[in-house]
Amino acid sequence: MYKIGTIAILTFISLVKVQAQNVEFVASAPKVVQVGEQFRLTYSLNAKGSDFQEPAFENFKVLTGPNISTSSSVQIVNGKMSQSVSYTYTFILMAVSEGNFTIPPANVTVNRKSVQSNQFTIEVVKGGQTSQTTSGGSSSNAVNKPTSGNSKVFVTIEVDKKSLYQGESLVAEIKLYTQQSLSGFEDIKFPPFTGFWSQDIESPQQIELHRENLNGQIYDVGLFKKVLLFPQRSGEITIDPFEITMIVQERVRSNNPFDDFFGGSYRRIPLKMISDPVKIAVKPLPVNAPAEFSGAVGKYSMTASIDKTRVKANEAITLKVKVTGTGNLKLIKPIKVDFPLDMDVYDPKTNLNTKTTNDGVTGNVTFDYLFIPRYAGTFRIAPIVFSYFDTGSKTYKTITSQEFEIEVERGTGDQETTPGIVQSLTKEDVKYIGKDIRFLKSGFSLKKKETIIYGTPGFYLAYMGSLLLFLAIIIFRRTQIKQNANQVKVKNRKANKVSRRRLKIASAHLKQNNSEKFYDEILKAIWGYLSDKLSIPVANLTKDNVSEILNKHQVDAETVGNLMQLLDACEFARYAPASVSGGMDEIYKQAEMVISKLDQKIK
Repeated sequence: MYKIGTIAILTFISLVKVQAQNVEFVASAPKVVQVGEQFRLTYSLNAKGSDFQEPAFENFKVLTGPNISTSSSVQIVNGKMSQSVSYTYTFILMAVSEGNFTIPPANVTVNRKSVQSNQFTIEVVKGGQTSQTTSGGSSSNAVNKPTSGNSKVFVTIEVDKKSLYQGESLVAEIKLYTQQSLSGFEDIKFPPFTGFWSQDIESPQQIELHRENLNGQIYDVGLFKKVLLFPQRSGEITIDPFEITMIVQERVRSNNPFDDFFGGSYRRIPLKMISDPVKIAVKPLPVNAPAEFSGAVGKYSMTASIDKTRVKANEAITLKVKVTGTGNLKLIKPIKVDFPLDMDVYDPKTNLNTKTTNDGVTGNVTFDYLFIPRYAGTFRIAPIVFSYFDTGSKTYKTITSQEFEIEVERGTGDQETTPGIVQSLTKEDVKYIGKDIRFLKSGFSLKKKETIIYGTPGFYLAYMGSLLLFLAIIIFRRTQIKQNANQVKVKNRKANKVSRRRLKIASAHLKQNNSEKFYDEILKAIWGYLSDKLSIPVANLTKDNVSEILNKHQVDAETVGNLMQLLDACEFARYAPASVSGGMDEIYKQAEMVISKLDQKIK
């Protein structure tokens, strides 16, 4: 009895918890219907309710309802029981006149409290073509039907803007409009988005249809892909057409009266669909760009911090620069930092934390600079400057960090902590040296040694060799200092090394079968190599001007063609479906080969 009572109490407590959950009372119906069309309106409640009060359905005729249905489920996980209850109130309505009509909220009582549903608007259009579905949302868009296809089934590429600045983002949606029953599709060919840096926002595995009013007619509309695009050059850029073969179901008429009784038969008809191309006008960025500007476009903030301000010589320090905001975050290169000359500075580590939205790539990119002071003293790192083009104000903006001051103390066991200055000896040093002093010996005679090195050919040869070696070291050191002072030459010289490092990262993504990050790194390796080798910012590089510049450097046409094919393949694979994108091993080998050949040609 005790156990039965305990179980009953636990069951009651669990049911009370169900009652205490957040109550949701949601109304749903198609947002676009035709005059005279019957449609379903449902109110869903996730708790037990009573005293349901329906709203006034003006301009609609109630055919049936409310029809009430319930469902419940009980789950026991790790000894914990949970119960869910759902109540549905269903109406069948018919629209009687054209216009936009708002249906007020319905009311229901849950745990002696009144709960209100959402209100919503239904657009009623003139009767005509009949859609195949009666659910989903809609929006009225001015969509031009393409010249290819027919008025009942067609595909489009819709963009949120047709004029923008270079580096600014736009959203492209590839959509299907149909008034016929479809059984599938095949032979999909997405546009390559040549001239754009692209990033998928949404790429559904299954196409879900919803209703939209297009020029007074209702269509079932499905989204194939939503892509974020960043134009990489100014001028007019054309988005190539989207191509697909739709399989349309068409009813076959028969003289047999039993066919109509049993639903008849259908035939599958393939229809080749091609959308119209879309032209985008890309404006160049204003010419008055700050010297620190390197292609960042969007809305950003920047912070800089250092993990230590007081260290000993030869102790590592990390400077962290973080850029946060929305825009072309993935294209932002490491920000230039002026470190003191007496420090060893390593290549910055880049960390990306982003998500793709309709407004652009949102999140942050962090650059970690590791450096090591070798000598004692007080050092200052000048304020870090980051410039970007603000898409809101259409102007350049500059953010400046604070100055960093670092106190470097003498390292343990160091004998020289400042370059060129010998430190004085401590008492312990003198005491230690004193142990090595010996008394002078007496009572011995000196003998003249017959072998004399001075004046011999070997002496002069060693003397001249040392002098020549010293001069060679001075000349080599001066050349190295001069080359390091020229950052352009340094980048040019290290371009292949940097690209190899990026290819190594791409190889890691290849082993993990992470196609998106793999193709990102391949593209960064190629564009970064071209930028460093040709001394042109990435933001100013396009496939067109790269081809011209490589021709001027007398790079053979075959290598240039392989480069263009590689860029096209990577850009296509980044947004192609998983079944379409492949051959990552081949892409990696081709990238290595192209960079190697370019490095042989461009000096």
